[in-house]
Amino acid sequence: MSYAKFIPATAFALALCGAQPALAAGAFECPKSTLEASQAATIKAALPAGDGLDAPDALDAAVDSLRAKGIGSGLIIDGVITAYCPSVAAQGGLSDAAKTEKLATFASRVTRTVYALDSADAVILDVAFPPSILNDINAKAAAAKVSPEAWVRGAVDAALK
Repeated sequence: MSYAKFIPATAFALALCGAQPALAAGAFECPKSTLEASQAATIKAALPAGDGLDAPDALDAAVDSLRAKGIGSGLIIDGVITAYCPSVAAQGGLSDAAKTEKLATFASRVTRTVYALDSADAVILDVAFPPSILNDINAKAAAAKVSPEAWVRGAVDAALK
């Protein structure tokens, strides 16, 4: 069985603007997880079994559960797509192109769901940090047992008071 190549970062960028990625010419492959084993296990445990990810209420509940555990939006998106992909890959009746399209559609829906569950008044800033500062942020977030995003948000809130 062959599998179409799928690059999650491209899907996320396209999903945010509502576009669908062009179908890859290669075989369908699920994206490699970039999560630590403990993060992947936490995400997988929060997800419903079977086709539950196709149910909006189940997906919302899983996202809420993962957020309550301090997992950031990007990791939730990566983890949910990585967990969902094998079920798409196992669908023997679909062509590689159809599998790629199905996963891209799901990636778009997951991205919209994760960010829609954020506060309606929230604005997402994309801020680049040098590696040394990012290492410090990650260390402080780990010590506080929160996601790096939550730690940065708290630091900004404290600085603005």
